[in-house]
Amino acid sequence: MAHQKQLLKFNAPSDYALSNLESGTIFCQRYDAYNDPFEFWTEIVRGIPDADRDPERFLAALKAWGFNFGTVTEALNEPLVCGNVKEYLEECALYAPPFEDMRQSVRIACFASQNDNLLMWSHYADGLRGFCVVFDEGTLLNGKDEAHVLDVAYSDKPPTVDSFIYGIAYDQAWFSQTAIDETMAVVRYRGEPDCAAQIADYEEAGAEAVETMRDLWQSVFATKPREWRYEGERRLLIQTDKVDAAPLL
Repeated sequence: MAHQKQLLKFNAPSDYALSNLESGTIFCQRYDAYNDPFEFWTEIVRGIPDADRDPERFLAALKAWGFNFGTVTEALNEPLVCGNVKEYLEECALYAPPFEDMRQSVRIACFASQNDNLLMWSHYADGLRGFCVVFDEGTLLNGKDEAHVLDVAYSDKPPTVDSFIYGIAYDQAWFSQTAIDETMAVVRYRGEPDCAAQIADYEEAGAEAVETMRDLWQSVFATKPREWRYEGERRLLIQTDKVDAAPLL
């Protein structure tokens, strides 16, 4: 039977852990405080892709925009693309996040997802002598826009993240939501029910864009070597304005 996802913190029965339990405190660290030297190994690519020098990135950017072409020549022969691509890509560059800088300010807390994982009880709870705190994810995140929970992915090799693709996905998510709001207004106030059929298309496009952003976040902040897969880890990410290495309580 499949395990239900939870948000679990295994602890040794130490004074420090008991104090955190009593005070309701979660200890969140900067990325470089963790013990795996191969973690946060993501290769981050930045900048607007050039169609001639980097055709694969250029085509990937167009795909995130909603155009799926096999070659650059095919793409540039499409009037809708060639007439707007330069301006659109320059705009989306403004939305591309500085992932390297964000690594310095994000604070992370690590959790498990299986309460009957004997290896976790052994490695993190002092050989089954400790305790496990179960957190309610919805309560933890409620009203905190700067906080997110991600499942950790496990990979055989370092992932590559194109921050520019994130910028396009961000724009597409915004555009889809705006289009949904405007279409609903047309249906409601102008009495044009036929327009309602368009909403599903916008919802699908918006959901795809959000999923792309989430996948990129996971690659940057929550991907580990496959050897750690037994942990079934989940992570709380908190965006801060910190510029030092101090943890967040």
